[in-house]
Amino acid sequence: MIEKIIDGVRYSLDEKTMTAEVIAKEGLESDIIIPETVIHESVSYRVTIIGEDAFAYSNLKSVVIPETVKSIIGGAFAETHLTSVVIPDSVTDIGSYSFEFCENLLSIVIGKGVTQIYNEVFSGCRALASITYNGTMEQWETIVSHSPYWKETTDHYTVSCTDGEIV
Repeated sequence: MIEKIIDGVRYSLDEKTMTAEVIAKEGLESDIIIPETVIHESVSYRVTIIGEDAFAYSNLKSVVIPETVKSIIGGAFAETHLTSVVIPDSVTDIGSYSFEFCENLLSIVIGKGVTQIYNEVFSGCRALASITYNGTMEQWETIVSHSPYWKETTDHYTVSCTDGEIV
């Protein structure tokens, strides 16, 4: 594994799989666009994971997550200043505490590729009012039934699915 800092973000580069994991925010930037690929010594690595606590406790206000990302690991965005997030369809799982205590988080869009949302993902996100899920109500219910504590200490919100709303 190789570690490299690009535009204020630290990546772990896997030479076997040619993939990259976001592992830490190093700079003072409050707005981050995660690229689909990062280049090291003329070799391209596909960004597929946002790692544990990668942006946690930082001044992050906005993030763009590319379609290459498959997993968001636990605590990735915990206690940041995000107000909204769009999780692309490519993401399959969102780890525990990923957005814990994001007190400014008002809305989130979750791609239809998500099949697992782990415990307390939105714990302490008291401003969260809107979740848009790009799948059906039945698919949403299946996802959250596997993790009964995914919304712990989250106040009132509405989940909008392609076929209706869950209040």
